[in-house]
Amino acid sequence: MYIQKNSEIQLVVLDIDGVLTDGESAPFDLDLFKQLADLNQRSRDKGLLAEGRIVPPVTVCTGRPQAYVEAVLQALHASVPGVFEGGAGLYVPEGRRSIPHPDIKERTLMRTVRSTLEEEVERDASIYLQPGKEFTVSVFPRGKNTPVGLKERVVALLGERAKELELLYSASCLNILPKGIHKGKGIEFLSAWLGVPLSAILAVGDSEVDIPMFQKVGYRAAPANATPEVKALSDYVSPFHTAQGLRDILNRFRV
Repeated sequence: MYIQKNSEIQLVVLDIDGVLTDGESAPFDLDLFKQLADLNQRSRDKGLLAEGRIVPPVTVCTGRPQAYVEAVLQALHASVPGVFEGGAGLYVPEGRRSIPHPDIKERTLMRTVRSTLEEEVERDASIYLQPGKEFTVSVFPRGKNTPVGLKERVVALLGERAKELELLYSASCLNILPKGIHKGKGIEFLSAWLGVPLSAILAVGDSEVDIPMFQKVGYRAAPANATPEVKALSDYVSPFHTAQGLRDILNRFRV
């Protein structure tokens, strides 16, 4: 897919939980979704911003599973791919294709991790696993707002196998990925697929899992609810939370 390249920002990539939405089970801000869908329509129509710059398309890079990404991209009227499972693959709307990251060559370890954690869930109902994931595992604390302490608990359960994994927090869960797979790899995959330079991508994130993505792209922004580490890497931190913060960020970057 060809994307016009006569504007500084050629692509906007959003985390979902903590940026586009308030997280698990929170209602969508439908007015924001419509705003982003309109941007994507204008991008396809080669619409111009006030300064004569091409409108960049908007997509997502999230720890959510492929089916969730498919639904969100449909709501955003997106035609560019989105990154699912924290960098494990691309969902491509054209042809409805799901493409694993080429670095994922062996899946036995992740099946073992899932099996171990499923046994723990049966023993202790204070945690649960996000359904629908194929390449990674996400562990949630039941009935709590933050996942603090989950990393230590998972390391204790997995023992030496934990050294072969990426363990990264999002706002509401602990994401467990194959070693070397993270949102930084996902954004590189997306950049190469579209032919858009990493330097021309604006990423918006809020938690530890977004840091590898921030380290790759040319523009970074965060809402007020972001962690201190993410804020420190951002070119702009909005004074507003989640959806309102994202509106402010888009205005700040003149998208």
